[in-house]
Amino acid sequence: MGKERYKLTVEPITCVHIGNGTELNPLDYLLSENEKTGRTLYVVYDTDSILKRIAVDRQKSVQFESISSDMASLVKFFHREFKADLDLKYTCSVTREFDNNYDALSNKDPLENGRFVQQMYRPEGSRYPVIPGSSIKGSIRTAVLNTLLDNYNKKSELRALKDDNIQKTLLNNYRDAKQDPFRSVEIGDCEFETKGCQLVGAIKNVKYDRMKEETVEHNSSIVQAEVIRGKLTYKQNPKEILGNAVVRINADLVSKSLNETGVTMKISMEEIIKSCNEFYLAQFKNEYDKFYKNSYSSNAESITELYKELKAIAGSESNTFILRVGRWSQVEFVTYEHELRNPKTPKKNGKIMPYGTTRWVFNNDGQYLPLGWCKCTLTPLED
Repeated sequence: MGKERYKLTVEPITCVHIGNGTELNPLDYLLSENEKTGRTLYVVYDTDSILKRIAVDRQKSVQFESISSDMASLVKFFHREFKADLDLKYTCSVTREFDNNYDALSNKDPLENGRFVQQMYRPEGSRYPVIPGSSIKGSIRTAVLNTLLDNYNKKSELRALKDDNIQKTLLNNYRDAKQDPFRSVEIGDCEFETKGCQLVGAIKNVKYDRMKEETVEHNSSIVQAEVIRGKLTYKQNPKEILGNAVVRINADLVSKSLNETGVTMKISMEEIIKSCNEFYLAQFKNEYDKFYKNSYSSNAESITELYKELKAIAGSESNTFILRVGRWSQVEFVTYEHELRNPKTPKKNGKIMPYGTTRWVFNNDGQYLPLGWCKCTLTPLED
């Protein structure tokens, strides 16, 4: 039987953020003008590299010690000592809002919330971002589970089960991790090396205002993040930003009996494509109808363009499918459909707060788009 091998090409349609758990502050980055384009660049540097260099310079070491408790002075010190050929880690483009916000806060406390940035995941030593294979596989798993749920004729029995047991039931009653059918689906990390593929900007929380008949900002919380740019963030000439990974379907792991040690069923590539297109398009339609369809805001056109892109992907060749991946993907897209959905929501005045009443969107110079939407294309690889 062997392994089926495919090249997976991922094209972000909107921006994607996969965090590494790190939040950068102004001691870690600076803004610099690109001499060729005149555009502002966000530059992340290696503070350890700078400190090692000044450690052998007596005068600068004394200066550093004298300001070590003054954050504003430290920021200026690191920015002044930074040398691109020695200390540079990577660069990103910035949105107009990020640039303006940085300038507005330049004379305030460097640790103001508006100066922090959620860092994107990158392999150690790499300047380019990666979507981990585990993230892609998790998104595919969600779609396949929802398809199996749609076809399950005893849904009422599942409501009393915990999530792990629901998954085991839907996936042919596997007993333990060794029998999980998704063991046979192997997905490598998806690497992006396109120049200019990285962007920094603000993530906004919005809701649909029925009185104003438009989608408006829900609160003033400032969340800023590094992202992989999406096709729709290039307003005039959409740029092709592609990442590549390898997918393997290992049919040799599939058992003929539940008493054996292999996985309990094969997950086919056809099933993955069909499940992702059906689940993610249906969920986006629900989101579109609830938050964007009747909006008269200037951003409605961008959302409509996204919807057209997703419908085109789902209705095109048999080797393409929609995927939503990464942080800020919304609870409806990472769990079961509403019948079994049980998200952990905060309490207020002793009552559990509702979920799904707001959306997180990336602000690309006034163009608000939900994060994480990608076009995936599969190309068979020969052994």
